Amino acid sequence: MKRILIYLTSSLILLSCNGQTKQSPSVDSRNYAAKHHNKLDDINSASEIESIVTSINNDYSYFKVNDPLKFNDKFGASSNISCKHYSDSLKVQPWTKDDFDGNGYTDLLVLGNFLSIASSPPDTIGENHVICIMDSGENNFSIKRITRKSFQDCTFPVVAEIDSLPVILNYHMSEPDWVHHDKVRTLMTDILIFKFGDFVELNSTPATHRIEKIEYSKGRPCFGDCPIFDLTINQNRTASYCPHDITSLIDAKKKMSDKKFTTTIDTTNFHLLINLLNYIDFAKLDSNYAVGCTDSQDCTLKITYDNGKIKKIDDYGLMGTYGLDRTYDLLFNLRENQQWK
Repeated sequence: MKRILIYLTSSLILLSCNGQTKQSPSVDSRNYAAKHHNKLDDINSASEIESIVTSINNDYSYFKVNDPLKFNDKFGASSNISCKHYSDSLKVQPWTKDDFDGNGYTDLLVLGNFLSIASSPPDTIGENHVICIMDSGENNFSIKRITRKSFQDCTFPVVAEIDSLPVILNYHMSEPDWVHHDKVRTLMTDILIFKFGDFVELNSTPATHRIEKIEYSKGRPCFGDCPIFDLTINQNRTASYCPHDITSLIDAKKKMSDKKFTTTIDTTNFHLLINLLNYIDFAKLDSNYAVGCTDSQDCTLKITYDNGKIKKIDDYGLMGTYGLDRTYDLLFNLRENQQWK
């Protein structure tokens, strides 16, 4: 489907009755590759999308494209939310084709639902779920989740363009306040661009901090598989890793916990992490984040920078921002993509 061109403010889309916004400054100097044909170019129906999604990941076998654009306004009665009203105002499409990573291959942004299999037959309108099917080249597909938090019952992805670069305007309702039930929920917007291997919040003015140390700790156990460990990375790339359980591959192989391992992080992963932290401007992020549900794991990210300054972020649920989510992934993966001794 045709890309929608929208002019943006620097940090937030302000929704008006006609959806007009203003242009943002330059954000990227990326040169897009020549266009190549792939399977996504030929997709023209919801059933074709559902088939390819399931072929990529069978966990999506109950994922259905929201082709009729129907929404479950389960919180509407108490908060005057009308998902359909917002969807119509934003001219939301069930799916949109674009090249989000600039490699010359078409990607596919999809608005859908995970069906509730508790009902019989399965409920045809489940939780809103937005995904992006990415082609890294020659029909090598992966799925990137855009909807990551719970209770985002109204979620509306719109593809826009800034300085010839595609971005996703991820409109969604604020999470319900389970303490103050009469609190009015508001429409929020994430402006997402594909960088550092995933979608992160657009930042037209990245920082240039000198990062001296990164300390990352994953704390309490959660419902499911949640490894607990401490990871420290110094500015010379030396690192230490201390697992407190044996749930991960590296820990299971060594059959031990509460031991310290050391390594030197390879330059590619190290610079990717440093550049990401500066891109999201970690120093300006909130110091505390929390999801509105229980049984989640928490983490603490502590960064020493610029001659001893310290930024500490506590995150219950590990989804404070898209940029932090990607940071946690990179740190988590270091456990198994480095040579620890």
